[in-house]
Amino acid sequence: MLLAVGAIVLVPLAREYLDFRRSWGLGRAGALATTGLVLPASAVGLALSLPLASRPALQWAATVVAAVVVYSLAVRTVANAVEPARRPS
Repeated sequence: MLLAVGAIVLVPLAREYLDFRRSWGLGRAGALATTGLVLPASAVGLALSLPLASRPALQWAATVVAAVVVYSLAVRTVANAVEPARRPS
């Protein structure tokens, strides 16, 4: 079970990391830090879903949805910060 969950989570994150390296031109540390934004996004998702603790399935669904939204917003913010630096002057 843990192996399956790990594959479901780690494979997309590895692809994301590689995309940050290739497409965005980030170095290892930058790509890892950007990919690492999934951890605080998950914490935010968990915090937002705490009122649903009495319904575990709904709580985890809300945690995942909130984490994906927060992670997407964080990555978009990083993309907007990186993009002007990549434009030629």
